[in-house]
Amino acid sequence: MVDWLTKDQSTAVRATVDSLCERGLVTEERHRALGLFPVRRYPEADGSVERDLRERLASVVLEGTEPDDRTSGLIALLHAAKLHRLAFPELPRKQVVTRMAEIGEGQWAGDGVREAIRNMQAALLAITAATAATVVM
Repeated sequence: MVDWLTKDQSTAVRATVDSLCERGLVTEERHRALGLFPVRRYPEADGSVERDLRERLASVVLEGTEPDDRTSGLIALLHAAKLHRLAFPELPRKQVVTRMAEIGEGQWAGDGVREAIRNMQAALLAITAATAATVVM
């Protein structure tokens, strides 16, 4: 997991974007900023997929519906990455965090992301401390 977050991220992101374009979920828009810098955007082609997903998340997290494997995995990822506001922007974190934690408990995806984030934070802290020590000397 940490390898993907650090090394293979650009390849994985590109493959994901290509897959979303091929499936017709997003479209690619290209233009130049200030006439010089190439810019690519990937707006939704159709908002129905996001609407369906948000409805499924709300049903599981807010109404207590039993999640399927994909939904519980997604909720585990959202919870592990602390993206509660992304899924439920209009609700206070406290209102959803307990249920999301309950659903994500024992999910390999959530555990893996949580560990990867913790490892990356530890590495950044070590780099910051080493840099600060070097500057002080």
